[in-house]
Amino acid sequence: MIRPLPDPRSSSAAATPPRRLEYVPGLLVVRVHEDVARGMPRVAGAGPAALRRIRLPTKVLAPLAALRRRTLREVTPVFSRATHGRPLAKAHTSVQAAFVTSVQDADEADLRGINVLRFSDDAEVERAARELRGSPGIQYAHRVPARWPAARKTTLPANDPLLNRQWGLRAIRWFDLDPLPDARGVRVGVLDTGVDAKHPDLRVSRYAHDRASAEDVVGHGTHVAGIIAARSNNRVSLTGICRCALYAYKIFGDEPAEDGDYYVDEVAYQRALNQARRDGMRVINLSIGGTRFSRTEELLIGRLVDSGCVVVAAMGNEYVEGNPTEYPAAYEGVIAVGASNEANRRAPFSNTGRHIALVAPGTNILSTLPMRTSAYRDEQDTEYNAWSGTSMATPHVTAAAALVLARDPKLSPPEVANLLSHSARKLPGMRKADFTQAYGHGLLDVSAALA
Repeated sequence: MIRPLPDPRSSSAAATPPRRLEYVPGLLVVRVHEDVARGMPRVAGAGPAALRRIRLPTKVLAPLAALRRRTLREVTPVFSRATHGRPLAKAHTSVQAAFVTSVQDADEADLRGINVLRFSDDAEVERAARELRGSPGIQYAHRVPARWPAARKTTLPANDPLLNRQWGLRAIRWFDLDPLPDARGVRVGVLDTGVDAKHPDLRVSRYAHDRASAEDVVGHGTHVAGIIAARSNNRVSLTGICRCALYAYKIFGDEPAEDGDYYVDEVAYQRALNQARRDGMRVINLSIGGTRFSRTEELLIGRLVDSGCVVVAAMGNEYVEGNPTEYPAAYEGVIAVGASNEANRRAPFSNTGRHIALVAPGTNILSTLPMRTSAYRDEQDTEYNAWSGTSMATPHVTAAAALVLARDPKLSPPEVANLLSHSARKLPGMRKADFTQAYGHGLLDVSAALA
């Protein structure tokens, strides 16, 4: 989810932002056991009449019976090859067929049975989840945790992008690299709000936006992509940290929710995590966060790490709002990144915790933005501008991981994580400790990592 920050010139700018939602309203992730579909007729290619005749065991349907007629609107077998992540049909006629399809037609054997259920706004979703978890035919059921981009718009003067032009490159000792490793063979995936693939400073190898338009309405994904891989020799001399094969996966919709916020599209997100593995990503950037755990998200990220992909995620920007533990940064095997400022101190908004690996520059970071305005962005936030957040710190580490893999492609994700962490530069705020919950192992030092 992303919400605009108050205008810094406003008297209300210092007020505490509204509390973010923990869960996306009206959604459940439900995974059915494979034996539920045993003996069932093949769903692929069956007509509507045949679909309606499918009958699942009572143990699966009983928890849904009261809700299905009135409040359950759609069931999407996320990894079905036939549906490509779209609802099979309206739930009142096909909930059973959808569950069977999720088992019979899954992309991968270890993703069988995963579905996303959409209810009406007045449904008792938490009650439904509890009742489903009590069914022997259900492996797990949980609400969909809200995930939002971990960025804050800059409070710098609008038309002065040179004020802090790429100070982050100096902070991570990027200019000391000679020569810069050629990472064009390293596939780097950005799962975000999309990307402006027509931006003159970006070259995108692949752009997946199956459930939405190609437009990056928010601009967050374009900004993240530029930090990683913006081309040099443009009108403001902006350059990305590495030359890599940039893949973009849009995991947000084009329209905000009813409350005006942008949330991750759960189906697009799950499918993108799976597709990134199939596309052979060596590094993925997740500049998103949320306060609730998800078994399905943990499963998909674990599969990525096991495939040899380095997963880098943002610690989150809610330090002054209770400093919660946020996901996906807190999952095992993920490199969790906090934000530092120009004074090499922890950025005041940057979350802390035992799972943090290191920090990277995250305040007033100049990067690319979509060339055209949108309903979310005005002319100030087009082409180039400086934004802040752990969202901006994370792609510094993502790009550094790509450079490390360009130098030594045989390194595993844990080896890359250890190299980046243990080559990090100790900062004054760490008081000579090797690790702190505010800074992790220190500030990213790309020159030391590649020494």
